[in-house]
Formats: sequence, structure tokens, C-alpha cells
Amino acid sequence: MAAKKTPSKSDFIRAQPANLSAAEVVAKAKGAGLKFSRQLVSAVRARAKAKDKAPVAKKSRALKSGAPATKRANKAAFVRAHGSLSPKEILAKAKAEGIKLGIRYVYNVRGADKMAAKKTRASKRSAPGVAGPAPLAHAPSSNVESLLRAVGAELGLAHAIALLHEERAKVRAAIGG
Repeated sequence: MAAKKTPSKSDFIRAQPANLSAAEVVAKAKGAGLKFSRQLVSAVRARAKAKDKAPVAKKSRALKSGAPATKRANKAAFVRAHGSLSPKEILAKAKAEGIKLGIRYVYNVRGADKMAAKKTRASKRSAPGVAGPAPLAHAPSSNVESLLRAVGAELGLAHAIALLHEERAKVRAAIGG
């Protein structure tokens, strides 16, 4: 024979009408064989109210054009969906659908989208994992000596001197000296 499952205290409290006082809920529970305090009733109702309150705040953002309350209006998505319209036309359309927007908001969304697109293009241009040339220790100037110093610093003084000696030998051999 299966045992009769009794509801939890919290389930019992949530099943009671909200217009019953905490004392009345406790008395009703006593008749059903459950024992708890008025504080538990208050705590359970407060938690339930807090859970219900979050969707209520979001419900106010729902489209007032007959859409169900669970479907929330995303203002930025609304602006993006009407990209071909001018900001004033977007405001008029949003007002007709019960969405409150400001003209600055439209410009902000469009500006943020442009910046994101710019970053995406920049990241696609630079190939991942490919390193560019190593930066020079000294910024090269139009002066040849400065350039030579920068090359020497970059390659190492001993290696740069060896290269210069090789080039000197090639020039001497070419001019016959």
C-alpha cells in the first residue's frame, strides 16, 4: 500500500490564498496535520513575492502591442532591426509599439555597433599567430648614422661590426684596393 505523500510546509503555504493572514494559514495547517510558525508563512511569501517581482519588472518592458509578457522587448535589437530608418522614424515607430526610446539612445546603439565592426575588421586584418618585425631599439630617423646605430643595437654590436667588415672587404675587392 502506497503511503500518502504530504505536501511540504512551503508548498502548503504557497497553495493558500494570499488574502489569508499568517495566523489563518497556521490554523488551517494545524487542521491538515502540519505545524509551523507565522514567521515561516511570512518568509515563504516574501521569497515567492521576490521571485514574482523580478518578472514583473521585466514585464513592463514587454511590447504593448499584444505580445505575451514573457517576450521582452530589447531596445537595442529594435534599433538594429530598423537600421534603414532615420533616428526620428525609429522613435516614432518605437512609440507606436509602446517602447520608450530617446534619440541619443539610437545614436549610442549605432555608434557602439560601428565601433564593434571596426574592431572586428581590425582583428581580421592581422593574422593570428604571425609576428610582425621586431621593433627597433631606437626609432630610425632620416640620418644614416642613426639608422646604423639602430641596426647595431638590434643585431648586437659584434655581429654588426662583422657585417661592416665583410662589406668593406667586398667594396675593396670591387675597386681593386
